[in-house]
Amino acid sequence: MVPGYNEPPLHFEILQKGRGAIAGLEAHGFQCLTFPPQADDLRDRIDRFADHLAQLRSAGHPFPISTVGYSLGGLVVRGFLRAYPQRANEVSHTIMIAAPNWGVTTLEMPHLTRMLRIPDQAMGDMDVHSEFMRWLNGTSGHWKFVHDRRRRIWELDAEPIVAPPGAAMLAIVGLIPQRGGDNDGLVWADSATLGGRIAAHYIIGPHCNHMNLIGHFDILIMLAKGFLRNDRVWPLTLRAMLGFLGVEDAQPFAAAAPS
Repeated sequence: MVPGYNEPPLHFEILQKGRGAIAGLEAHGFQCLTFPPQADDLRDRIDRFADHLAQLRSAGHPFPISTVGYSLGGLVVRGFLRAYPQRANEVSHTIMIAAPNWGVTTLEMPHLTRMLRIPDQAMGDMDVHSEFMRWLNGTSGHWKFVHDRRRRIWELDAEPIVAPPGAAMLAIVGLIPQRGGDNDGLVWADSATLGGRIAAHYIIGPHCNHMNLIGHFDILIMLAKGFLRNDRVWPLTLRAMLGFLGVEDAQPFAAAAPS
């Protein structure tokens, strides 16, 4: 399990252990290991993740494994397949929760993170124009204005590289109707799914924001983005994960269909 930008691994605790009457991944027989915190850029982080998997294998952990990445962490688990396609057989399932697969518009965020002295160096790598995104997808993109130049959308310049042939991938995507119904408050659905090229499970509702998808609460993001906490969202993420992983008592997974 790979955490997001400037996030500690403990933010996965609810998905791992569950809460109240809702059992987490561990109760369904999964051993959950988290990738330690990193502060380097994303390309280096992918290499460190590859080393981490090699160490797990050397220590006797059974393979193939399933990988789970939240937000920026989703770029790491998909980036592993991009950087090491010859090792794709080490991963049976790749799950990306709210991952910006063609990037986000960071604008002033890199400057803000430097001002706040946030150690994580990867903010700039998530920008839609970054060299990392060009490498990850094998192409960049451009803004296209629609509706008489009142709205713009990001359009890829060429067909992207998604994953090695046969890779089982799932994008779990939050959609908030009050914010246009095409994003979770931070990540666009088209970015998470590479324009529909990655099988997706959509979680739709007024509280399906970026943070609630994993049950995490951050006071600064709440104030900045107006996110409210709601513990009815993360169980839907958990159910989507279990269905994709083939757990029998989870509700059936429907690819690319809203839940």
